[in-house]
Amino acid sequence: MSLLHRFRRPALSEAKSRALLVAARERVSPAIRELDTEFCYNIELAGALPGHAERVLTWLLAETFEPDGFGRQSFLETDGLVLEVGPRMSFTTAWSTNAVAVCHARAGSPQSGGSNARAAIA
Repeated sequence: MSLLHRFRRPALSEAKSRALLVAARERVSPAIRELDTEFCYNIELAGALPGHAERVLTWLLAETFEPDGFGRQSFLETDGLVLEVGPRMSFTTAWSTNAVAVCHARAGSPQSGGSNARAAIA
């Protein structure tokens, strides 16, 4: 079994990001300067991913109107604190169940998947 990570940004709208930043400054520290978010997709594979399956997986997970916001590496700066929020890798959500069903139907390989929202706080 292998685990792929794919990232898509932003995880939150600008308005929700601003609201979260305000709340973080009030509840955690007024020294927080900025906040950025992304989704981290964790895809467990039973074997090698066929070439066409990678393209289908990208098509399924990437936003069609913002293709540059999807990639194999995190978009978050690592010089600050990175918090990952979401279900445990072994936890199955309705979203991940549907995503796995679609992947099986279209790509044929991913065995399970899930997503976590990640936030970088500086």
